[in-house]
Amino acid sequence: MKYSIIIPYRNREEHLLILLPRLQEVFKNKEYEIIISEQGNDDNFQIAIVENIGYLHATGDVIVLHQVDYYPTDDVSYEYDGSVTLPAQKGIFLDKGNQEVRPLEDVPAGYRDFYHEIEPNFYGGVIFMSRDQFEAINGLNPLYKGWGNEDEDLRERIKWAGLPCKRNEVGTYYCLYHEDNGDIHNKDGQKQQDFHEGRQLFVNAYQYKDIGHRHIEYTYKEVATQFNNVKWICSTNYKIKEQC
Repeated sequence: MKYSIIIPYRNREEHLLILLPRLQEVFKNKEYEIIISEQGNDDNFQIAIVENIGYLHATGDVIVLHQVDYYPTDDVSYEYDGSVTLPAQKGIFLDKGNQEVRPLEDVPAGYRDFYHEIEPNFYGGVIFMSRDQFEAINGLNPLYKGWGNEDEDLRERIKWAGLPCKRNEVGTYYCLYHEDNGDIHNKDGQKQQDFHEGRQLFVNAYQYKDIGHRHIEYTYKEVATQFNNVKWICSTNYKIKEQC
């Protein structure tokens, strides 16, 4: 069984250099590949498209969507047993130096409970499933722009497809430091508009449940990297094709 770990990426080199060696250590006894899927333009970050593109370049049997700021500790399991799996049970946020635990009052309010138990309905961060399961939901909805809503949409797609899904009973991640609300990923002045449009899109998510990776067009180039088992894809010029 081969794992394809897809990391959606832009301007997070510090995080990437921390996460990649850790993932190589975690998966050293498995057959695996790591795909860095980079958005190569300055538009608001489109994580759903970027993750779909990573999938289109993946060759594994198990697809792991893995955000770059989630660093797995020793109690995290990536063992696939047939269910869509959320491996994170708890998140510990680190400070700017990524060495010390971030004071609780400095953690964004919506994430403070992650220290105890991640919100059961939170499907962001890290999630993995089989290739057949990813195909069954046509991946993620590529219509979202900016930050937010796409993980909630993914949660509903999994439910609508009737796929078995579970959250592991243990699994602690260090959440590497970044600015609140995806500021790194979003252009000033556009962030809130895209978020509110995304909320409206999510309200009508069932209408778009069949639009996914099979409906995107893009251009890309491969980026050289010194890491073993790592493929780096930098994409841009995103377009959504008419629904088949």
